[in-house]
Amino acid sequence: MSKQDFDAFINQVNQKTNEQKINWDKTRDEWLNYLSGFYKTIEGFLEEYKKAGKLSYDYSKKEIFEEYIGSYSVDVMDIQLGEHRVRLEPIGTNLIGAHGRVDLIGANGKVRFGLVNENYSVPLYTKATISVEGTSKLENQQIVHIEKPKLAWKIATPPPRIKYKKLEQDVFLEALLEVIGG
Repeated sequence: MSKQDFDAFINQVNQKTNEQKINWDKTRDEWLNYLSGFYKTIEGFLEEYKKAGKLSYDYSKKEIFEEYIGSYSVDVMDIQLGEHRVRLEPIGTNLIGAHGRVDLIGANGKVRFGLVNENYSVPLYTKATISVEGTSKLENQQIVHIEKPKLAWKIATPPPRIKYKKLEQDVFLEALLEVIGG
């Protein structure tokens, strides 16, 4: 390999590295927007009960630290139903199998909410390797861009056979009853 070949190789590696950088600030900001939408949905589910004085909720702050993203602050929703108190606590966005997770935690356990591909009914873990047979030069390799899926909040059943349920009022209220033991 000549110096010219090495220089060409180094330039391509550096260009590829720059093209593939993840914008972690953007990832965090998108996650926070989805989280805000999640809370608005939950508030909508609870609105009639709050107006009737049958429950209340408020928010507190929590710091999350995630690798690559760093530290950031999120809202935690506390729901009070008589003597029962439950918490919707964000876990993070830099996860395997989901673009975000929030746990509903009560005295009787927890239920997980995942931000996943809206078309998924079960988790899908994929790993793909693309190679072109018979080539070894970098100029023959291509970067494949995969379109980001449309995401939706879903309730995940407990492992090991996780299934996703669409987040609807009835399903949420059922999860609420589950974690308070009602």
